[in-house]
Amino acid sequence: MASHKIKIGFLAILGLAVFFYWQAPRSSHIEWGVSFSPRQATYLGLDWKMAYQEVLRDLKPKHLRIMAYWDTTEPTRGQYSFTELDFLLSAAEKNQTKVIVVVGRKQPRWPECHDPEWVKTLDSKSQNAELLQYIEQTVLHYKDNKAIESWQVENEPFFPYGLDCPTVSKDLFRQEIELTKRLDSRPVVVTDSGEKGAWLPTARAGGDIFGATMYREVYYDKWQRYVKYPIPAWVYSARAALVRTFSGVKEFIGAELQAEPWFSGTISAISWERQKQLMNAEIFEKNIQYARSAGFAKNYLWGVEWWYYAKTKQGDDSIWQAAKKIMVE
Repeated sequence: MASHKIKIGFLAILGLAVFFYWQAPRSSHIEWGVSFSPRQATYLGLDWKMAYQEVLRDLKPKHLRIMAYWDTTEPTRGQYSFTELDFLLSAAEKNQTKVIVVVGRKQPRWPECHDPEWVKTLDSKSQNAELLQYIEQTVLHYKDNKAIESWQVENEPFFPYGLDCPTVSKDLFRQEIELTKRLDSRPVVVTDSGEKGAWLPTARAGGDIFGATMYREVYYDKWQRYVKYPIPAWVYSARAALVRTFSGVKEFIGAELQAEPWFSGTISAISWERQKQLMNAEIFEKNIQYARSAGFAKNYLWGVEWWYYAKTKQGDDSIWQAAKKIMVE
């Protein structure tokens, strides 16, 4: 009897998966973009301004995601610095590249939470108030900027990942989204781990666009080995259809498509040969095809700083050239 119930349950789940797969929003034409982080470029030993300008000039991405890191934007309490963001957005506008600007405490790139030092001395209530104030000042500063096509509020807010980086409470997350929408009419992007996230709680917090990560091979510290996620691309399509049915979100994007090695330590501790084993033109193309199969109309590739590092520091421009080809689609 128990085995019979298990079979029925399995068939029911399979049936729902097939139903949502056929309901999935799939696109035959895909636009490609990149995420760019000045601090990641600096970590790789690059001149980040030179790298960024070369990304825009040579790769010509249609879409770009950049981060308004809290510790960069408000290094001193109540004193805001938009110099870095001004440079990034000005160059993007000149190249007619449309930009997602990420605001919030949890943002792309390690250590995930990018708190200014001064905020760490405050209690949680005061920290939240200061966080909302920083978001308000940032959105107001760029409210009329023509390069920005949307705001991303937090990055994987409910996913426990990062160094001393707790998840964001549902109430605070909603407040951040509501504040951003009240200040500016442009859409709000919310994101979750495509591999391990629940998706629906994040989508139902009030965002307009949902972004999922797409990582294929990662390093698990607990197991001390690399693991490839055994997730078929159609799962992304089916989950998107489910989320669309039970939330107000209508648009889905690939927020981070893996196109760089997942480092198990510092880059200086990993040989170039090993880096190329973990990410090369062949793997890059497989990941691109995976994203095509998932069917999201827009995908942001993760690792453009490393492509530039490979090209300029290691003399290997294979991924740079492969990315250049797909950017013109």
